[in-house]
Amino acid sequence: MKRILLVNPWIEDVSAYDYWLKPLGLLYISSALKHLVIEPVVIDCLDRYDLELVSFGARRGDRHFGTGKFLEEEIAKPRSIASIPRKFKRFGFPEEVLRRKLRGSGSVDGVFVTSMMTYWHYGVSDTIRVIREEKPGIPILLGGVYATLLPDHARQYSGADFVCPGTGMKPLEKALAHLGIDSTLQFDWFEDLDPDYSIYESPRYAVVITSLGCPFRCTYCASSFLWDGFLSRDSFRTTEYIKFLIETKHLSDVVFFDDAILVGNGFKELMREIENRRIRTRFHLPNGVHARFLDMETAGLMFENNFKTIKIGLETSDPALQNTTGGKVSSRDFYQAIQNLFEAGFTSREVSAYIMVNLPGQSEKDILNSLEVCEELGVNPSINEFTPIPGTAQWKDLVDGGMFNEEIDPLLLNNSILPHWWEGGFSFKTIQRLKEAAWSLRRKLSGE
Repeated sequence: MKRILLVNPWIEDVSAYDYWLKPLGLLYISSALKHLVIEPVVIDCLDRYDLELVSFGARRGDRHFGTGKFLEEEIAKPRSIASIPRKFKRFGFPEEVLRRKLRGSGSVDGVFVTSMMTYWHYGVSDTIRVIREEKPGIPILLGGVYATLLPDHARQYSGADFVCPGTGMKPLEKALAHLGIDSTLQFDWFEDLDPDYSIYESPRYAVVITSLGCPFRCTYCASSFLWDGFLSRDSFRTTEYIKFLIETKHLSDVVFFDDAILVGNGFKELMREIENRRIRTRFHLPNGVHARFLDMETAGLMFENNFKTIKIGLETSDPALQNTTGGKVSSRDFYQAIQNLFEAGFTSREVSAYIMVNLPGQSEKDILNSLEVCEELGVNPSINEFTPIPGTAQWKDLVDGGMFNEEIDPLLLNNSILPHWWEGGFSFKTIQRLKEAAWSLRRKLSGE
């Protein structure tokens, strides 16, 4: 039987936090390989509950609903941020743990490495370096978001033998073909497969998706670039898998990471299925749901099914900016959604609003107005700093405007490192002042 090693790499950045981070694409690839009678061997460098981390003093205690801090180690800064007064760190397994797991993985026919944020590419290349040293002569193939949004950069800098851009099963088909393995996938992966959580002994939480893509075309978002159209999965299948995970993994939290989960009737159908089966756990929606689709029925179903985290995408309270960035939300939509949630029984403990900061053309007054809206409604604000994502309309505008060129080190796109991209963009001090205003409002709403 063929064997493929699947690796979720380190994060290397100035900061990182396990805010329900699971390599969902890699877990689907693992399921697909099993379907093809190919044995997957999975190493997740970001698994905080791996038993080998105990000897390193890893804090196994969760903070909020399964989220928590990664093990971290300060490492040398890349040249591109040498003059920036921030420590650069590696998050995840200590290197000796990764090497030990690679040595124990046995003989494999290839190594598939996934990737997430483009500005985490140093973690990808460092992980591939270690794999190369421990698995000499074995082909290393790279997929994931970074490989899809910046394939040329990945080919030049990642160290992989072959880069497989794309979403769904397209990267797997390319990777298997490159290895000379029959790559004919005669199944509907999204309907027929579930992410493979069997690799985790004690996951505490699971991330699932019920849909792919988004019908909106927001200028700052890459969803429409990554996925062609919008597709919902059968709610009965998703419910059965959630029930299976809770029963077999004893999960306390289930997290939905869809880009547009409230679009269509799929979410309501899923909620009714979960309610009918009396599945009891804590559910979370951290991805900024569309306010216009959060009607009273949806709010009631969410309350009955014990949702503990609901992030609403307010983004901006400026009507002009709402329209020019894609028309995802209006202030009227937002007000109505919050009213529906509170009437259903939710409080500010469960509900918060994403407010984008440092959008091109955005004023400080806009953010302050958005905070006032949150205070008026009793909603916790959650500051979300704008990051230019390659391939999006905002990215193209910034490149065309000469703010930076496409050859820039993606690490510098990280808003935690260098937020001042354009004429009139906010300084670190301004962003910090706005964050402090948001924190102050959160404390006020919590009664502290």
